[in-house]
Amino acid sequence: MAVLRVLLTALVVGLICFLAGFFGPMILAADANQGPMLGIFITGPLGLLSGIAIGIWRERRRSAG
Repeated sequence: MAVLRVLLTALVVGLICFLAGFFGPMILAADANQGPMLGIFITGPLGLLSGIAIGIWRERRRSAG
């Protein structure tokens, strides 16, 4: 069950970061043609890794307390 909570946290954080990186450049700089690649190659994977770290931290904190 703990693994599922970590994966769910990773997917939620990763999705939020991906969407921000994908649509953010299109909104802020509409003329930039490579804007969505920020979400695909940078913010999405970094968000997923951050989500894994946050999920593990939350589970360790939950089991310790």
